Amino acid sequence: MRKLQCLKIIIPRRRGAGVRLALLAVWLACLAVAWPLAHRCGQALLPPPPVLALDHFRLNRNLKTYLDDIIIAIEPSSTVCSLRQRVELVVLVTSSPQRFLQRQAVRSTWGRHVPTYFVIGVDGTSAADLTADNYVEAKSYSDMIVFTFQDHYQNLTLKTALMMHWTATRCSEHLQELMLFKTDDDVLVNPWVLRRVLQEHPGNDLIGYSKVNSSLHRDAYNKWYLPRWLYRPDFVSEYLSGTGYLIRGSKLNEILKAAFDVPIINLEDVYFTHIVSKVALGLTLSHDRRLSPYKPWLPLGCMYWGLASTHSLTPNEMLGAWPSVEALGEQYELGNEPCRYFVDNIWSEMYLF
Repeated sequence: MRKLQCLKIIIPRRRGAGVRLALLAVWLACLAVAWPLAHRCGQALLPPPPVLALDHFRLNRNLKTYLDDIIIAIEPSSTVCSLRQRVELVVLVTSSPQRFLQRQAVRSTWGRHVPTYFVIGVDGTSAADLTADNYVEAKSYSDMIVFTFQDHYQNLTLKTALMMHWTATRCSEHLQELMLFKTDDDVLVNPWVLRRVLQEHPGNDLIGYSKVNSSLHRDAYNKWYLPRWLYRPDFVSEYLSGTGYLIRGSKLNEILKAAFDVPIINLEDVYFTHIVSKVALGLTLSHDRRLSPYKPWLPLGCMYWGLASTHSLTPNEMLGAWPSVEALGEQYELGNEPCRYFVDNIWSEMYLF
């Protein structure tokens, strides 16, 4: 009798388990069919990927041949390097033909305190494609270097190489003491803190905001998309953020020469600071959190004073933040330490985004 009761208990359980297994198998089969279908439908609903203008890298990835075909359309007749004086810092700013308001914001703020030049290309591929507005602007301000290459984001590596080459040739007599600061036109530079960064890193080859063990973007919709046919590794052990980094003048020619043997990619910071400088040459990348790729949540003077550079500011944001930074800089020049307690005890990267 007891055996029969046990049998009655066991059989339903086995039947229930069988039903559950059957349902699970059906569910998995449906999922196997539905998943690829959903993926394809999702792709069909997405807009086409943006045109990334990378096809020229399929034909030619030799940096030297690109540079040999590019000439200078306009440059200043005289620069800080042509004067008979010691040059410790030159700032070259990547810009684009249409970004006049960004350049004006830089000219009206921090660009008055450090030797600053803007590097742009043209909308086409020759000097004839230089717009009248850019020509008048370049002649009016004498701070623009215009090269005959097509100016778009995917050619930023070419633009950075041209910046290095221009500095190495036009400032050749000052390379031993000079530092080149490569930055963007949406970056607010604090000249006083930037000079302090230079003083605190004597002899360092490259200084910037170090990104460690970063994964590369393989999504064609991402601004920093890097296809595998250009660069196979999915991770970069260390590179300096392209929003602003310092290069020792004496290393410029060495970096360029090494780059001529390294196939070019579209991400200039990964290319020059990691692949060429760190991997090919074995140069040391020095991290300084003050060369920040971020900006403060709150536009307070002391928030900006803790940084040598802040990124992603609109022209109005730059113009609005500058008076406080300049006032603190004037205090600093008088021998004071503005915002010292705030920077030493309160300031944190948690306040940045």
